[in-house]
This record gives sequence, C-alpha cells and structure tokens, in this order.
Amino acid sequence: MAAIRKIYQTLQRTIQKKPLKLYPWSFFKELEDSLNLIEDLDQIGHNFLGRIKEYIPAKKLILVIYDQDLGKFKVSNFFGIDETEVKKISFNRNDHLVRWLKVNQTYFYRKEQRGVFNYFKEKEKNILETLGIELCYPLIAMNRLIGIILIGPKDNYEKFSKQERSFISSLTPQTGIALENAVLYKEQRERFRRMSRADKLATIGELAAGAAHEIRNPLTAIKSSLQYIKTKSRVQKEKKILDIALKETEQIDKILSGLLHFSRPSEIKKERGNVLEILEESLELISFQVKKQRITIVRDFPSSPVILNGDKAQLKQLFLNLFLNSLQSMKDGEELKIEVTSASDQTVLISITDNGEGIPEENLDRIFDPFFTTKKGGTGLGLSICYGITQAHKGEIEVKSKLNQGTSAFVKLPSVR
Repeated sequence: MAAIRKIYQTLQRTIQKKPLKLYPWSFFKELEDSLNLIEDLDQIGHNFLGRIKEYIPAKKLILVIYDQDLGKFKVSNFFGIDETEVKKISFNRNDHLVRWLKVNQTYFYRKEQRGVFNYFKEKEKNILETLGIELCYPLIAMNRLIGIILIGPKDNYEKFSKQERSFISSLTPQTGIALENAVLYKEQRERFRRMSRADKLATIGELAAGAAHEIRNPLTAIKSSLQYIKTKSRVQKEKKILDIALKETEQIDKILSGLLHFSRPSEIKKERGNVLEILEESLELISFQVKKQRITIVRDFPSSPVILNGDKAQLKQLFLNLFLNSLQSMKDGEELKIEVTSASDQTVLISITDNGEGIPEENLDRIFDPFFTTKKGGTGLGLSICYGITQAHKGEIEVKSKLNQGTSAFVKLPSVR
C-alpha cells in the first residue's frame, strides 16, 4: 500500500498547469487490488491495460510477457488489435528493442527518438510501424525484464503529453513486481504438472515394458505355429485366414515394439549434428504427403548451423512423428510452420505449429499416455515415442493447442556452442 501511495503522491506533483486528469485515489486503490491477484497472470494484465485505457486515449494497448518455455516475449493481453495481428507480434530476448529497454529501464517514444528506432532490427521496426506503436514501456522486477507495454496512437493522433507518459511510468514498477510474482506462480504450477506427468509416465513405462516382454514370448510361439500350419495347409481359404492372423500378430508385435521404445528407448548413438539438416531430412520424408495436401511449409531458421549432440536417427523419428501428427489434423491448403530459436545459451527450441483442428483442453494432459488417441485406427504411441526420445536426450517436449485453431509442439534439446 505504501508503494501505491508513493506513486499517487509523485503523480500529483507531476500534474501542473495542464493536467491530464485528476486521478482519484480510488483509481490507485482499485489498481492495487487487481495487482494483488498474483495467481492470475491474465487477469492482472487485463486489469492493468483496462486502467490505462480508462485514463489514456490510446487506440491500441498490448502487453507482451516473457515466456520461459519459448524464450520469447509473446502477447498476453491486448486492446485495439485482432487475433491475426497478435500472431505476428513476438520479440526474442536478444532483439534490440528488448535489450534497449532492459539497459535503459525507461520508455521508448518513437516520435521523439528516431535515432533509437533506427537502431532496432527490421523485424522490430516493422512490428512497431505496422501496428502504429508509439510508446514502449519496460516492466522490470529484480532487474529482469518481465514484459513490455506497447501503446498505439492516441484517438486524435496527437502526441502523448509528458504528463501522460509520466502517468504510465508511475504504474510500471508495481505492475512489474505483480507480473513477476504471477509468472513465477505460473511457472511453479507448470513445473509441478510436468513432474507429475513424468512420474506417471515413468510408472506406465515400467508396467508397459514388463507387459511387452511377457506378451512377446507367447506371441513369438503363436506366430511360428501359424507359419508352420500355413506351410502344411492345402486349402486356399484356410491360407487366407492364416494370412490375416499372421498380419494381426505383426501388428501386435509392432505395438509392443512401440511400447518398449517408449519405456526404454534404444541406446543413443550421440554425434555432432546440425538440427537444421535433421529437420530438412525429416521434411523430405513427408514431401509427398505435403504436396498431396497442398500444405505450405514455412521455415523460420537461423542463418548459421545449430549444433547438438544426439542420435540423428531417433531425432529424425521424433520430428517425423510430430510432422505427421500435424498433417493428419490439417485440411488441404493450410500452413505448417517450423521455427528454430535459442531458448537459452545451452538450449535449442524447435517449434512446430499447424493451424489444424486442435486438441480439446481436457485431452492435453493425456496426449503422451501410451494408447491414448482420438484418431481412427491410431495406436496412440506416436507422441509417447516422441516423449521417450526427448527424455533420452535430456530434453523436454510440450504441446499447446486450442480447438479449431491449431496445435504447437515445442521440443527443447541441449545444444553445443
């Protein structure tokens, strides 16, 4: 409460001959109440932008928050833009705008700082110019850049006054702390969820491995017996029935192999390799299906190689499974985007995003479970195998999806500098 009172007193001293508005004490009290909802990141962002919108006549307000999983600043809340524009807004942690805001810890005003604007990368300039963004405010806590507020032109397209800019600046310190708390709380919940999932899948894996071994021995005997009977049979109808039975035993054996691969992936043969080349080789394997469905492949790759130590064959299978999952959920003529970025100095992030049918929220926690599938004729082992391969490489895999909007798979792997 003391921090909010100090903000209020500072702001009242700032307002001079041409006051923007006399902000009532209730405004700051209500803002403090919203910031105290630290467990709800989305609600904090929504309330914060709503309060700015109430007192600043800006056409666009956008809050971008740093996503630890993606290694990027992504849109959290917004006013005045649509979903199509939202998808185009993201900043890497090494982008010039991000670095400038973190170092200077003050706002950037495009109308008065053209020299700074020219320092930004073309992608950053394009985002700001296309959206008409004029002000960028850093949200900082514990010397860490948590998020950025992007503010578009005023309703009358006039300049933002010093009083208006000071007003927004006065709100950012407390908001940065509240957002930091909310982000940490969210990360803690995610960490707990992943640990619970890992424990569950480890238990399933042990049971699956034991069951697979127990089933395989009698299955081998059954298969051998069927093959022997087939060689002795002289009736064509009997041979057809035996062929069907043999094909079913092969299908069972294939499922058992998948289970064993999930629970105990084959030994990794590590070697240095460029993940961009592995991705291209995996894409080549689905090229026929891509052409058949008229899918557009969008690559967002760095210009230099991304090196890691891993088993190329297993990684190729990992990416192939994820690509096939996307293709099966997409309609003809849609887009599959593959992006490679550095999530940290020692980690590479591969993002595979489609605009297919998506996954219902209630199914997301089960997608890595063996035999869980919503596809007709599917075994439900594809993502389970992906999980096993990623774990064997000391990496992480996560899937985020929205029904009827699409799905993104994120694979984090240790990289080599």
